[in-house]
Amino acid sequence: MISANRMWGTVGAGARRAAAWPFRVAAARATLRTLSNMDRRELADIGLNLSDVRDASALPLDRDPTALLARRARERRRDAFGPPQCLRPPDDRDNLPGHRQPAPLEPKPAGQGARLVRTG
Repeated sequence: MISANRMWGTVGAGARRAAAWPFRVAAARATLRTLSNMDRRELADIGLNLSDVRDASALPLDRDPTALLARRARERRRDAFGPPQCLRPPDDRDNLPGHRQPAPLEPKPAGQGARLVRTG
């Protein structure tokens, strides 16, 4: 059974959270207003773009937009410096016996294969 002190502590915490809700919403909306006044370059400096700000402003009032904006900026930062993605999915034919693999390009010695181009 829950003790009376613990129960009143839980009720008090819920009441404080409910009373602070309008202030959290006002702070989040002030942040969105500041971000919406930034131009494209300023948003790019912090890893965001205009569509991120628009998406955050479409969230319900009880959702904190900073979590969404931080996640988007983190994803862009990760993608910007991550390893390059493979453009072509693996092909089953590459592993079949008898399938001819393309010959690797070998560098030509200097002077061979050079062409003169007439300019003028």
